Amino acid sequence: MLGDQTISRQDPNGVVYVPVTSVPVLVRANFDDATIRGIEHTLRLKLGSDWSFGSAITYLRAKDDRTGLPPNIEGGTPAPEGWFKVRYAPSGRRFTIEPYLHVAQEQDHLSSLDLSDRRTGATRSRNAIAAFFNNGARARGLIGPGPDAQNGTADDVFLPTGETLAQIQARVLGSAASAPLYMSVDGYIVIGVRGWLRFGVHEILVDLQNLTDENYRGISWGIDAPGRGIYVRYQLQF
Repeated sequence: MLGDQTISRQDPNGVVYVPVTSVPVLVRANFDDATIRGIEHTLRLKLGSDWSFGSAITYLRAKDDRTGLPPNIEGGTPAPEGWFKVRYAPSGRRFTIEPYLHVAQEQDHLSSLDLSDRRTGATRSRNAIAAFFNNGARARGLIGPGPDAQNGTADDVFLPTGETLAQIQARVLGSAASAPLYMSVDGYIVIGVRGWLRFGVHEILVDLQNLTDENYRGISWGIDAPGRGIYVRYQLQF
């Protein structure tokens, strides 16, 4: 028993299932030893009376001491990333301008927990793809009849791509019965620029974020980061 649920089956790897869901039971527990090594770097460099450069870089590498593989740590290990900025703050002026970059490397050092995490993409099986094709996708009006002009037959197609269920299963899984949807989390480069305007006890900050409208996410985020946007802050000091 797991709580009020009876274990209905268990696969050779020890993964267990209960009747309430077709998804394997996720157990959070402390097990084995893991080692995390990393480097943190911060730099502030004056380039003259008006210009300066700054950077902050973080690199982490984690491994299971027993297997040498990425450890099953909840939330995963963040990708190596860095922030870089150039600041122009002319003396005697009321404004400051600061272009910046946020850069992250592709994270392909994923554990089995990361690969099965829905926030990363999770595992897809032939049955799961078929269930969505015949239920969720059909309810959304995304499934149409194939050459036989009849709904509910094997040649029905997924309208956005024109593929049949069998073709989608082959494209996503090849010959495998199941596989993770993604084997890594893509890297990204985000560009922004912010500026301050000060007058007396007043300050206005304007931050133009993600200027190239980059689509990106980090490990275990669950949702993509915001697209192109603007952030404005007014501050009064007294």
